[in-house]
Amino acid sequence: MQHPRPIEFSVKRRRRQRGQAYAEYLVVTTALVGILLLAAGDTVAPFTALISGFKSFFSAYSFTLSLP
Repeated sequence: MQHPRPIEFSVKRRRRQRGQAYAEYLVVTTALVGILLLAAGDTVAPFTALISGFKSFFSAYSFTLSLP
């Protein structure tokens, strides 16, 4: 039986690792989006709070830029 050459083995290994990183990224991103869209009871959904915070920050930022 012939053993695979080290170069072929490392290329195959890198391809497999690259696919694993993509799968992990997809799982984490899906979990974060799910958490942001989830609303628990009477509280404001985290996504809505995040958008509100961005609007507030941008208003303060644009006000600061408009000062002489």
